[in-house]
Amino acid sequence: MRQPLQAPSPARRPTQLGRLMDVRGVLGGAVQALGKRIVAGEWKPGEGLPTESEFMAELGVGRSVVREAVRILNAKGLVRSRPMDGTRVQPRAEWRLVDPDIIQWRIEAADRRTLFDDLLHARLALEPGVAWAATASKDETARARVDAAWRAKIAPSQATDAPEAQREKFIETDLEFHRALLAAAGSETLQQFFAVIEAALALSLDVQMQAKGSVTTVTGMDESNELHRRVYEAFARGDSEGAQDAMRALIRSAMTDASEGLSRIG
Repeated sequence: MRQPLQAPSPARRPTQLGRLMDVRGVLGGAVQALGKRIVAGEWKPGEGLPTESEFMAELGVGRSVVREAVRILNAKGLVRSRPMDGTRVQPRAEWRLVDPDIIQWRIEAADRRTLFDDLLHARLALEPGVAWAATASKDETARARVDAAWRAKIAPSQATDAPEAQREKFIETDLEFHRALLAAAGSETLQQFFAVIEAALALSLDVQMQAKGSVTTVTGMDESNELHRRVYEAFARGDSEGAQDAMRALIRSAMTDASEGLSRIG
């Protein structure tokens, strides 16, 4: 017998795009429970979901809650309801994969390897161009933000904080460095995309550090900082091509580290 519906997990840090619908309480718990199970593959694409009555009994909620939960999952592209055919799981190509809830469910449903691989390939396609555009920018305010982000990024490696605090600062300053480059590139669309995937990227960075043998320490910071240094130095001297090439090398290294890290931690 499946476990009864659990209380919804604590609210995550809001993103610029936000979720399609921010729901809490019984409805939020139903949406999370069903969404995570769909993402985990409990029902395959094209397969019909149980009836409303079955979900009502299993989740311990009313019919209106089940119907509203299915409507929200429909808006996220996970399911499609049709008269006389019931509610069926949609092909993965129909899912709103950059929806923050779906990203979170993929993390919780042990879909991290494919999620990280997907996101890192997206970064490989996008971020070298971001580095090129940021380097070519004449916006002094945006360039100053990149300078400040770089100084903050190298600070954790020189700090004497406890390893856990260093790791947290390292991950946050890494994300801010990439945010600053995106701001300098001048694309609000890409800034919002990055905001949506930040939670997964933070976890990916932690996994990359574990690939270097770091679990409670800060192993791997020096190597990461060196890769970022090459991006920053090209940016600082106005070498757009050099910044683009350095960013491409950085993301390729991240792909290798994430793969090794996932293998290490199972």
